[in-house]
Amino acid sequence: MSISPTPQQPPDWSSDYFRDAHARPGGRREAGLVGHVPIVAVLLIVQGALEIAFGLFGGAFLALVFLVPHEELTSMRGLGIFLMILAVPAALCGAVRIVAGIYNLRFRRRGLGLLALGLGLLTLATGYCAPTAIALAVYGLIVYVNEPVIAAFEMASSGRSPAEIRAAFEPR
Repeated sequence: MSISPTPQQPPDWSSDYFRDAHARPGGRREAGLVGHVPIVAVLLIVQGALEIAFGLFGGAFLALVFLVPHEELTSMRGLGIFLMILAVPAALCGAVRIVAGIYNLRFRRRGLGLLALGLGLLTLATGYCAPTAIALAVYGLIVYVNEPVIAAFEMASSGRSPAEIRAAFEPR
């Protein structure tokens, strides 16, 4: 009696675990980094406020060196102009960050959040904002390119509220 071997099925390597946010039983999805979106949004607002503060400081210093008739201050006019050249883009990036953070708190305008993270790297020239701008850009980009986060922003654009979005994703 000879036993013929049964053909073996090759293993299924087509798992899409890292590709999509799967729908789970009960309509719940894999959470991914959805819980981190409000954190990034608040950090965008805080970083934007600090950048606007830097811009206001630059404007105040420029006004000081041009309006106060003290001899030592008049010799710093070049520094005041240079500081203002750095302060204007920082303040504009700060405003974009605050607007993006406010929208992102409600899972709206993911592209604006990505733009704010990228524009924020322009403030590296100030030195003042460099460490936090780099850290926020890295953290924010990791969060915003996560598939469940993209799905959460798509849910918001289709009319879902932030509470419904949070409920649709299971906690870690």
